[in-house]
Amino acid sequence: MLRPQGLLPNGTVAVKKLQISSNNLSDDKFNKEVCCLMRVNHKNIVRFLGYCSYTQGEVTIYDGKQVMADIPHRLLCFEYLENGSLSSYITDVAQGLEWRERYQIIKGICDGLHYLHENKIVHSDLKPSNILLDYDMVPKIADFGLSRCFDQNQSRTVTSKVIGTMGYMAPESFNGLIAYESDIFSLGVIIMEILIGEKGHCEVTNVRKYFIDHSNIIGNTKKT
Repeated sequence: MLRPQGLLPNGTVAVKKLQISSNNLSDDKFNKEVCCLMRVNHKNIVRFLGYCSYTQGEVTIYDGKQVMADIPHRLLCFEYLENGSLSSYITDVAQGLEWRERYQIIKGICDGLHYLHENKIVHSDLKPSNILLDYDMVPKIADFGLSRCFDQNQSRTVTSKVIGTMGYMAPESFNGLIAYESDIFSLGVIIMEILIGEKGHCEVTNVRKYFIDHSNIIGNTKKT
């Protein structure tokens, strides 16, 4: 989770602290996320400012006893986005965002994801809570903890672990497959949620109904 932690001369920053019990897994997760973040620079990707990695001796409980252990701390620093995550804005069409805002958010997410795929990065956990909004409601894709950076000629890989978030995972993801198409599936679910204003997997007929009911508004939005 990103939250404001301090002030720099040019404004507030947000910090993500990795919470991993295994030291090896913590290092692996941290290194992968930093490598992916250092490769991206796009208006629809959260801006990575820096990182901190250190180990400190602390008293902790192990096997019912107090022991001194080396505790790793892994921190990532990002730009602070005032409007929080998209998850808070998925509300009923009549009460929530205007169609123009919905369209711009969808377009921004698509642009950001296209940029990632062009740079051989699969996000693997695309969902509303991992899309942050700035002061002007510009969406920025965040949280690359599960992402994979592919080689030039690589388009997919298989892992023994199921990664992602229920409700946004493509069917093949449950078999450990990681591919660009998996992100596209997640994007489709997000678009349906934005259009219909409901969280969770939406029926296609419901999305079509909302689109038809509001087609005049959407048409005017596209023209503007």
